[in-house]
Amino acid sequence: MKLDVLRRYRAQLEEVVRMDLFRLRQELQDAEARTRLLEEHMKHTADAYLAKTGRGVVLEEFLVRQSMLTAEVSNLSAAMQMERHLREAGDQKQDELREAMQDRRTLDRLAERIRQQQRRVQGRVEQLEMDEAAHRRSAM
Repeated sequence: MKLDVLRRYRAQLEEVVRMDLFRLRQELQDAEARTRLLEEHMKHTADAYLAKTGRGVVLEEFLVRQSMLTAEVSNLSAAMQMERHLREAGDQKQDELREAMQDRRTLDRLAERIRQQQRRVQGRVEQLEMDEAAHRRSAM
C-alpha cells in the first residue's frame, strides 16, 4: 500500500530531523561551555591587566596586554556569535521536527480511518454472506 510507504518515509524523515536536533543541541552545549570558558579567561586576563597597569607598565608591555585583550574579545565575540547561530539553527530544526511529527500523525490518522473503513466494509460483507446463507437455509 502506498500510504504505508509514505508513512514509513515520514517516520524516517522525523527520525533524521530528531537526530539533527540532538546533534545541534550537543553543539550548542559545547559552544555555551566554550563561551563560559572564554568569558572566565577574559575576566582573569582583564583582572591581571588592571592589577599590572595599576602599578605602571612600560609601553611595550601595555601594547602586548592590550593586544591580548583585543584578541580575547574577538574570540569571545566569535564564540557568542556561534552560540547564537546554533540556537537559531536549533529553533529552526525544532520547527522542522514539529512539522514532521504533525505530517506523520496526519498520515497515521488517515491510515487508521482507512483501516476502520475496511473493517466496516468487511463487516458488511460478512453480514451479507451470513444473511445470504440464512436466507438459503430458510428457503430450503
